[in-house]
Amino acid sequence: MKSVIRTVGRFGLGAFIFALMFLVIDTLLVPRIFGVARPAAYARSDYWSEVFVRESSTVTDGKIGRQTSVGDVSIIADFDGRYINVEGGLRLTEPVPVNTTRRIVAFGGSTTFCEHVPDALTWPSQLARGVLGREIEVINAGLSGATFADRVIAFEGLGLTNSDDVAIFFVGVNDAVIGYQANQVVGPLARWPRLRRLIEVTMSWSRSGRIALGRSQQLSFEITASAGEAIDRFRNSLARAEEVALANNVRLIVVLQPSRLIENRPIWGTPNESIEESYIESFRDFYRLLIGSPEFQDRIVDGTRIFDSLNESPYLDFVHVQEDGNEAIANFMYAELDSRGWLD
Repeated sequence: MKSVIRTVGRFGLGAFIFALMFLVIDTLLVPRIFGVARPAAYARSDYWSEVFVRESSTVTDGKIGRQTSVGDVSIIADFDGRYINVEGGLRLTEPVPVNTTRRIVAFGGSTTFCEHVPDALTWPSQLARGVLGREIEVINAGLSGATFADRVIAFEGLGLTNSDDVAIFFVGVNDAVIGYQANQVVGPLARWPRLRRLIEVTMSWSRSGRIALGRSQQLSFEITASAGEAIDRFRNSLARAEEVALANNVRLIVVLQPSRLIENRPIWGTPNESIEESYIESFRDFYRLLIGSPEFQDRIVDGTRIFDSLNESPYLDFVHVQEDGNEAIANFMYAELDSRGWLD
């Protein structure tokens, strides 16, 4: 019994010392050595802060499953933050109209969920401001990492039935390459797995722990299907979305996302990004086949040139953007909806 107590005591003391060490490092050393580097695209973003960065980097960790009439759907767990809020699996959209008679629901991945900006600066929120006074509620049903097929299931489960309701799908990037992403551990932590597991425990509260793990991981993507097969999957998802919209008498618009990987301006290219060449080639093949196919001409809207009017790049990486990019997306969506008479 005494040996057990001693063992537990040693473990508790070791854990305390380990936590104290990370606390000292986080408080004294990390801010000086690894001060949060503000990306150029955030140069004019007054919300940029350590609190925002922490919320942005952790909100999508809480994915949970929800049962619907058509199957299980992944959603983001409720999140109550200063800049980012999620309730009932939906990102908060601002402003919320007092009286509503119809809804615009935005489906997509992380570029619709928009964890890289505060609630008020997502493109669904900026679209909501554009339609303010028309008794239209804009709902953000984006989910980081979601494919077109996943969001179609969410579309079915949401139960839209109003003939004036609109479902917007902002898709393409997560559908372009079929495969899986893997994190390969490299460096000292690859040789010391026990230390890595201890550091993983600190990730929820320790900035230095997140930095250490981040610098020990190398991302790679294993492609398991051709661009043609990715087109087939996209085709099936599009057909299902059209069926659901028709069956429920809901208006549907599918917009193909822009990406820096297919930008026609060299200055907006990806020379400093760690993206495997095989991924880039497969990605571009998918977009080329999709845009060039007569089959999709009248069924999807080509949004790859959404940012052509911007003088400065809104990109934070090869697909995510800050508030200027989201404003351009919202303006594009508004113009598309207005041209169809769906805002009258």
